[in-house]
Amino acid sequence: MLRPYRFIFLRAALLSGTALISTAPMAQEAARPAAADVIELDQVTVLSDRRLQRPIETLGGVSVVSRSEIDRFDPSLIDSVLDTIPGVATAPRDDDPATTVNIRGLQDSGRVNVLIDGARQNFQVTGHNAGSAFYVEPSLLAGVDVIRGPIANAYGSGAIGGVVSMRTLGIDDLVDADERSAARMGINLGSNGPSGLVNLEAGSYLTDQWDAYGAFALRRNADYYDGGGDQVDRTGFDVQSGIFKTRVRPAEGHQLELAGILYDTSFESATGDGDPRYTDVTTSTYRLGYRFDPADSQLIDMTLNIYRTDTDYRQRLQDGSGDRRKVDVATTGIDLYNTSIVEFSPSLSTTMTYGVDGFRDEVDASSDYDTTELFNPNGERTVYGGFAQALFEYEDLIDFTVGGRFDRYDLSSAASPDNKGDRFSPKVSLGITPITGFQLYGLYAEGLRAPTLQEALVSGFHPAPAAFEFIPNPALSPEVGHTMEAGVNLAYNDIITAGDAFRAKLSVYQNDVDDYIDMDSIDRPGVLNPCVAPGPGGRCFARLPFDAVTYVNINEARIRGVELEGAYDWGWGFAGVAGSYTEGKNRETNAPLDSIFPARVTTTVGFRAMENRLSYGARWHWVDAKGADDVSSPELATSAYNLVDLFLAYEPNDDTRFDVSLKNVFDHEYVAYTGGPNIDSFSAPGFEAMVGMTFKLGVPR
Repeated sequence: MLRPYRFIFLRAALLSGTALISTAPMAQEAARPAAADVIELDQVTVLSDRRLQRPIETLGGVSVVSRSEIDRFDPSLIDSVLDTIPGVATAPRDDDPATTVNIRGLQDSGRVNVLIDGARQNFQVTGHNAGSAFYVEPSLLAGVDVIRGPIANAYGSGAIGGVVSMRTLGIDDLVDADERSAARMGINLGSNGPSGLVNLEAGSYLTDQWDAYGAFALRRNADYYDGGGDQVDRTGFDVQSGIFKTRVRPAEGHQLELAGILYDTSFESATGDGDPRYTDVTTSTYRLGYRFDPADSQLIDMTLNIYRTDTDYRQRLQDGSGDRRKVDVATTGIDLYNTSIVEFSPSLSTTMTYGVDGFRDEVDASSDYDTTELFNPNGERTVYGGFAQALFEYEDLIDFTVGGRFDRYDLSSAASPDNKGDRFSPKVSLGITPITGFQLYGLYAEGLRAPTLQEALVSGFHPAPAAFEFIPNPALSPEVGHTMEAGVNLAYNDIITAGDAFRAKLSVYQNDVDDYIDMDSIDRPGVLNPCVAPGPGGRCFARLPFDAVTYVNINEARIRGVELEGAYDWGWGFAGVAGSYTEGKNRETNAPLDSIFPARVTTTVGFRAMENRLSYGARWHWVDAKGADDVSSPELATSAYNLVDLFLAYEPNDDTRFDVSLKNVFDHEYVAYTGGPNIDSFSAPGFEAMVGMTFKLGVPR
């Protein structure tokens, strides 16, 4: 049911014709005359083998999210964008603006490699929600590339689930080819909270060899209301985030880039005993990049990235004790790779990509009174390796890729002996295009994921009343993923009308993960199980069925699924669909894996008018139920739900944009699946209307 103030806001938004704010040009979406240019599956980006490629040509599950797609609904968190990608889900934790990504049923502990401008985001904190998390301001992102499965081993170790590679805005997203400098300002307001966002961008080509760019975002979100009209406490947060980039081109083919990203957020989060904590998180990423791409050689296209990501997590308990705790995770890394193209004949060519990379995680945790440093062990983890692969292309008929990756890891801590290991992981794929526009492919890929410090060394007692013990397991073996995948890529133009375009990807896969790391409960003989319902006189009315937990290696976990992604554009309109179904189980016990998210389908339909300066449409998001038989505990089960969103954008000229987006139009009340144990489940946001505008000023050359 729509509450009165929301109905008024909805009516005013529809009458105003304004629209949600964007910090990057979306004019291209409305102005491009060719349908194929606006299809997401046609966007050229660096994908699974780290070369420029269109997703529709890639042998494997890949998706690209453009700036225009992010702007369409102006998300406060990147979660709502990632959730529309087939095979991808996010584990919600609405009292924390962090994002945890699940790809094909795998999440946490580096199973999904998250990159921001090539820098790994390895922050992890042990708690009641998903452990691995990253913080990013979505209004400062230029796009997101998602690669599903271990086919992306060129991006570094551990990604047996896949890779999420985010690109932040830069000068090329702001300053047009005929401009020397430009600035843009945007502001938007949301009804549910309320919420607000202010963006500022500025960039300039200082000389022909030197440019600089900066952006800043200020976001304020108050506690939202769910679909039942109830305010959900501790769901508000504040964000201040900025970017600075400068590039120098000292000679032909050479480019140096120095970049920094700062993100700071503060919020109040819940705890298991009901006492809230004030939390402040600061993430900083600094990167030095170098690229050498000589115009007269196809053998050299080299990229080097050196980076450091620091996440400082600070909490203060609001119970009067003043207890403070911190978890600081610093990741220092290097990534070097090169692409060489060799043409054996007009019909046969080879693209070889090879490189080395490595990173070190340093964890520093402490607290005044509690056991934070026990659950988040201090220590270091070093992982490094190299990869090489070759793509052979025979005319437009055959694409064959063969390669592999070697990884080595070392976990070290003063509290336990070192845990070391190494492995070679092969990869092979074959694509055949018997007729133009129809490509069949199959692949096999392996990947290694080393245990984290938290998994191997977590220890101590859980706070009362559930005072069970965490037992460390420093001898944990690494996980090894074995993925088989088959699929079809479809690409056709001029099907119904001149200039229209259709693109689709369909894939089925199976991932067998050997030595899968999961938490196991233990009921030790002679050890009294913790009392969770104490009574008078020292009596206990209920005890836990276990007295300790530890991380163990499961002999094998099997995950299967099917994914579909398609788009059709006919000039004055467009439509897209993305859907996935995943199932997974522990093959030792036949028990379901809690990390498997329910099936979901997202459908978008839109139209263009007024010489493509007006675009509008709707999105329908369907999520299946997660039944009690599909989870380890009945309280994790969730019901199916449907969401409908509307969007509209109007650009009177190339430098001005007005937007409106209406989310959860029917004010549906629901709880999203969390992907695992989480005692602090939240009802999701209800109806929200967002309006805003952007203005740009450019200085011609």
